[in-house]
Amino acid sequence: MQDMTIDGFDTRILNLLLENSQIPRLELAEKVGLSSSQCFRRLKRLEDIGVIDHYATVINKDKAGLGVAATIMVQYRKSEASSRDKTIELIQHTPEIYECYSITGEYDFMLRVNCKTMKEFNTLLNHTLQVSFVSGLHSYMLLACFKDKQSLVL
Repeated sequence: MQDMTIDGFDTRILNLLLENSQIPRLELAEKVGLSSSQCFRRLKRLEDIGVIDHYATVINKDKAGLGVAATIMVQYRKSEASSRDKTIELIQHTPEIYECYSITGEYDFMLRVNCKTMKEFNTLLNHTLQVSFVSGLHSYMLLACFKDKQSLVL
């Protein structure tokens, strides 16, 4: 296995890629302060050891017509043996749900959802998620985002 040590150069590479994963590689090397070959070797190493899992596109949800954003807390029915698995399967197959976290506390999952309209959100909350193996739901409408940026502090 390759060295897992992340240093300041690696952190700068990662932060620049988080800002723009399509940054030209020569520009990346210049901004990091390394030769292109040194920078490319580090980038390849970060990919090979799995620090860089994949590259993605960030979509402006408002401009894409997904103006209704919410967090939904979900509790599955503990008395039914397969309810956790059924809940996860439902979540996996519901396109409005784009993130799901297993959490501690009163609820079991935290969902991040985007819908086109309030009617679509209402259908998600009051029909799609109203199943026998879900025992509790609580939703929070997301009104404004003040920070939505990934960066590393290493």
